[in-house]
Amino acid sequence: MKKQKMWRGLIVPLILMSMAGCQSTQAAYQAGTYEGIGKGKNGDVKVEVTLSKDKIEKVQVLEHHETQDIAEAALEKIPANIVKSQTTNVDAVAGATVISDAIKDGANDALIKAGVDPAKLVAKETKEENKEIEQIETDVVVIGAGAAGSAAALTAKQNGVEVVLLEKTAKPMGAGTLAGGMFAADSKQQVEENATVDKEWLYDRYKEASQGHMNSILVREIIDNAGQTVDWLNENGAKMSLVQAGAGGGYEHRDAPTTLHGYQEGGTVAITNLVNNLEQAGGKVYFSTPATELRTNKEGKVIGVKAKKEDGSTLEVTAKSVILACGGYGGNQEMLDNYLGTPNTQGEIAHNTGDGLQMAWSAGAGKYGTGTTQYFWETFKNEEIGQMAELVGGDWFALNAFSAYPNLRVNIFGQRFSDETDASLYSVHGAEIASQPKQTEYVIFDQGMLDTIKESGTVAIEDTYGRFEGNRQFFYEFNEPNDTDDFIKRQNTPTDFTPLLDQLTKTGVVFKANSVSELAEQMGMDGANLSASVTQYNTAKAQGKDDLFFSDPERMISVSKGPFYAVKYVARNLGTLGGVRINDQIQAVTPEGEVVDNLYVAGADAGGMYGSAYVDFEGGTLGFAYTSGRLAGKNAAESIK
Repeated sequence: MKKQKMWRGLIVPLILMSMAGCQSTQAAYQAGTYEGIGKGKNGDVKVEVTLSKDKIEKVQVLEHHETQDIAEAALEKIPANIVKSQTTNVDAVAGATVISDAIKDGANDALIKAGVDPAKLVAKETKEENKEIEQIETDVVVIGAGAAGSAAALTAKQNGVEVVLLEKTAKPMGAGTLAGGMFAADSKQQVEENATVDKEWLYDRYKEASQGHMNSILVREIIDNAGQTVDWLNENGAKMSLVQAGAGGGYEHRDAPTTLHGYQEGGTVAITNLVNNLEQAGGKVYFSTPATELRTNKEGKVIGVKAKKEDGSTLEVTAKSVILACGGYGGNQEMLDNYLGTPNTQGEIAHNTGDGLQMAWSAGAGKYGTGTTQYFWETFKNEEIGQMAELVGGDWFALNAFSAYPNLRVNIFGQRFSDETDASLYSVHGAEIASQPKQTEYVIFDQGMLDTIKESGTVAIEDTYGRFEGNRQFFYEFNEPNDTDDFIKRQNTPTDFTPLLDQLTKTGVVFKANSVSELAEQMGMDGANLSASVTQYNTAKAQGKDDLFFSDPERMISVSKGPFYAVKYVARNLGTLGGVRINDQIQAVTPEGEVVDNLYVAGADAGGMYGSAYVDFEGGTLGFAYTSGRLAGKNAAESIK
């Protein structure tokens, strides 16, 4: 199951001793230790500041609720930079802006409690612009150290050319670090386990999802090479193992072919290992070095890239080939509004802001798939997550249990809008939610369901993991273990959700009432519509036939015993899936299909694999990212040699 990971290791002892820094305009401090609070994405960030009489001595992040892999660099650098510069006016860490700002706000709050005006600490010496320019030459320069970029860089190096890898964040980061695994048809593992997947079946899934709006030649190239990519990843420290369909929570996939090769140590470890292998082989890696533009010669051919280093200086790379793998534009609100329309949901990776697309387009590449994004599963609004975290800590995550079952679902007008028994077809149902007003749905259930779970566990509602009894399936997603043995134990554990639900009625996420009409009033929707939806759903269940959306009546869960509950969810966007027109060799091409010399585009920047929706099998996105990256690196190296 796709998860929005909550970091539960809350105590983070980042104690940073005083370093030489600029003098502030504050003459003296009231020595002591003070605590302050900043607002993170998932709740409060507690910061402790220790002052001597004349300087900030220590900054310590005591508690946070953010995803650790995203927050890690900011947790280290922001406190250190505050101590070093003696001001909270320090730059945010690329890729971790929200947690960076929360740490700074928490430090400001602590300083105010100490009687210090943080605004006065801003008046530090202004650093002169660093006008230094470092010029280097290489064969291939890769922009982006995610799944596609790391695969491209290491493959190119292994094929005998010199490689430079640039990454805007401080460490490997991106959708590939958070994913669960990639698809393949004929990896060594699939062959050994007699579990190869019919390539026609895979191709048809792409064709169905795109309704023909795909680059069919590219799709076949990726399908044909995905198995070799899995084998290559395992040979290079990104461990993948075959996982049976449905083991991650996608119950509707339970009888589908086994496509998923799941991370065995997590995406962050996998991509870090690829980058480390690149460096050990002699490749050069620059973190905290965002590319700013492609370099071209007088004829307009791409000859390299210009980037900004962490110290503010410029890096000019001259290269025979450039590979763009910047992750799409899911973090760029202006582009989301322009290409997806409104409303929309930002992608999971905030630093994916369309840099690669803009650079490719500026070099003459055509646009393709600009309106494609991966709505997948559902989530809560950031501010609502923060409110829930303040009330119940990480326990709010248990609400996701109600997203997986075929309960009645309605939109903001109280109308049924989908076949509820397809709720765990996460890509399909994610798109259905995104198509609703305000991209919002309410899951409706009653006390009878809660009583059943309290007595017997969720297995009494639907046994989603029993088929894996004695056949453990394991992989990491969001760098967190997915273990069917644990899931089986959890679903068989009687659980009383009522106290949690009652606490969260204060947040506007959970609603509770003694009647359906009262529930509708609390949610601000038409009571007649909601009542009609409840009646139609219950009747379909009782009569054994759903005339509206053809749900499986045996799996529908009646809504009849008060009190009644509703949980509000919003669409979840993992990230965009296209933008630049490429060919089957992963080369950027013009709107007319002519090759843009020396330019390759891989991963989420590349268009052509999808139409308007994500494919409905496991591992599609990561499979394209790694495979297109590997092919780009291989093809670029071969063209140079």
